Amino acid sequence: MNDTVFALACEGIAKALNRALEHDPQTPQKLSELAGKSLLIESSAPRFTASLLFTDSQLIIMPSDACSAAAMLSGTAPALLRFLLAGDIEAAEKCAVDVCDENELIPTLLTLSREIDIDWEALLAEHTGDVAAHLFAASLRKAQQFQQDIVTRSQSGWATFRTDNASAKGSDNESGDSKPQSPLDVIGAQLKALLP
Repeated sequence: MNDTVFALACEGIAKALNRALEHDPQTPQKLSELAGKSLLIESSAPRFTASLLFTDSQLIIMPSDACSAAAMLSGTAPALLRFLLAGDIEAAEKCAVDVCDENELIPTLLTLSREIDIDWEALLAEHTGDVAAHLFAASLRKAQQFQQDIVTRSQSGWATFRTDNASAKGSDNESGDSKPQSPLDVIGAQLKALLP
């Protein structure tokens, strides 16, 4: 990747993050506790190294050519994202991320990432207006609720299907005519359990 393009990408990402963090009233206090600390992120695929620097009021992201730091994460980009989303230092090994943390910065950052509460609707309203932002946010909330309903139904439906299937197999084995179930029967039962 071209160094100039990467530097511009880092600057753009930092600007977007700082802009979003302005919509969490507690972020400036949380960031001021990290002032002067830095985190080195080294990705092996795609290959890049970036440094996150914390000031009193903002986050600075810039390309780096350092090979080690007091706080450092290294792994592939997808592994680093999985680690961030897991939000737990214990997930590093499972996510195939190497952690070097001499000043306990990484657990603090993971805790901070879980506690950030950005007012996305207000941020969106700056660009689209209040009404459009509210409608969009309401649609997202409904979609999220729908997704949660589907997950809940599928879990309870699958548990019911497994229980019914186990009891049916038990009675079939007693009568002596055990018949393997086809995949279509399994899918049909799952759909039946999912639908209200």
